[in-house]
Amino acid sequence: MKSFIVALVALAAACAGVAARAADIQHAFLVQNSGWMEPFYVDPASQLKPLVGAVAQAASHPSEKVFTLAFNQSSGKNVSPQLLGEGTGAASVAARLAPLALARKGEGAALADTDFQEAVTRTITGPFQARPGIIWIFTNNKNSPNNDQQTAERNRDFYRLLHLEPSIRKTLVFPLRMPVQGKKFQATGLMVYALAYGQPAADALDRIMAEGRLSKILVRPPARLKPVDIDAVRIVPRAVRNSGQVKTSLGRDGRTVVFDVDADKLVPSITLDASLQNLFYPYVIERAEVSASLHTAGRQAKVEVSPSAVEKLQPGASQAVQVRFALPIEQIPSAWSPQALSAMGKQVLLPMSAQLSLSNQRLALANSFTDELRELFPGDPISEIFTPPDSVRGSTVRVPMLVRVQYPLLPVFIVIGVSLALLGGLLALGLVSGRSARYAVKVDGVARQVLLKPFQQIALKDEAGNPAGILKRGLGKPFVLKVEDGHSITLG
Repeated sequence: MKSFIVALVALAAACAGVAARAADIQHAFLVQNSGWMEPFYVDPASQLKPLVGAVAQAASHPSEKVFTLAFNQSSGKNVSPQLLGEGTGAASVAARLAPLALARKGEGAALADTDFQEAVTRTITGPFQARPGIIWIFTNNKNSPNNDQQTAERNRDFYRLLHLEPSIRKTLVFPLRMPVQGKKFQATGLMVYALAYGQPAADALDRIMAEGRLSKILVRPPARLKPVDIDAVRIVPRAVRNSGQVKTSLGRDGRTVVFDVDADKLVPSITLDASLQNLFYPYVIERAEVSASLHTAGRQAKVEVSPSAVEKLQPGASQAVQVRFALPIEQIPSAWSPQALSAMGKQVLLPMSAQLSLSNQRLALANSFTDELRELFPGDPISEIFTPPDSVRGSTVRVPMLVRVQYPLLPVFIVIGVSLALLGGLLALGLVSGRSARYAVKVDGVARQVLLKPFQQIALKDEAGNPAGILKRGLGKPFVLKVEDGHSITLG
């Protein structure tokens, strides 16, 4: 039955994702209140509820829909998850959580069990109405449906859901140290999951992390559970080896590789000394083969990466590489092009991107991370949650690149000078062409005066009024254009 629900939810996500708004996204904050959570509710020093309220305030915008829920396992009259309240923004989350206590199975005193899958699927089909949203889960990672003592195996079921369910597009995990002591149990750690249901929710989760809103509350970087097939590494530029005239740096976003060069010092290809940094926290890239290609407008070219494999690359660590590629010179405007001239001696930008691929990829959890998880959640096979599915054997990353070409002002000055000269000539011509001059002319030996403008012609007549000829002027003196039979016309 549950597999059917998950499949139905996946289909709904695919349909709803198209229509979801890009800016706002709905949030559900699920707080576990089963028997296993007893020390988090009994210990007066417990920071569970304040933590949930703080995360809700940091993760959501005031305009976004927020649901506050408690979850355990449905049994008798006890329904899970239980909606504690909903509204716009997270201002009321803390108040809704304040009276929350441990749930009981039914009429008796037995505390409720826990069912993670039930909590997730019913949140999606219930409050979310199968529309994209982010599910935030606060739990001590004890999953025990129907008081099943095999909590490790039940957790494996939940982990498989997170890995394999296609509608859950992104999952981040925050292991926290929170030692608490209750009357029945004690605990050392608390786990916060962020599950992005649908691609719009995954995009929203990326924005939340990029803006740094959450890092002030959850100060340690999250472990990435899913996806593990994209954004594995980044390139950190060091220097351009084959040209001292091309400068390189990393953009403000921490991802874009920027090249600065003067237009008259362009080189046809670039050999870049760089570092390949592992972004796969908390994974060690045991081994992977690296390949790359360069993409510009309507053009794709091969990129050489040397060495072509990485080994034993710890999370956050870097490996020195050389990257060689040809610049698309034909797409870079000349100094005399309209684009360059309109820049008025400033930079012209040429955006590009490199597609990096890791193939035959083998990942392993960092030993330090595994040891920490064992300490926080003893007896839990939590490290298995981070084991990538067998189907994941490669990953890709798009590296934005930008060539900033600095153009000289000389062509601009030349064009401006020529334009001014032409304009001056036209103005002078206009002034000259508007002036009339008086000239002496004899028609059949009889002298007279005529007025002529440049490029004007005049018909001359004899004393009897008969046509005698035509006089025409250019820029200089006039000349006789035509003389009728039996007449004479002379100048001066």
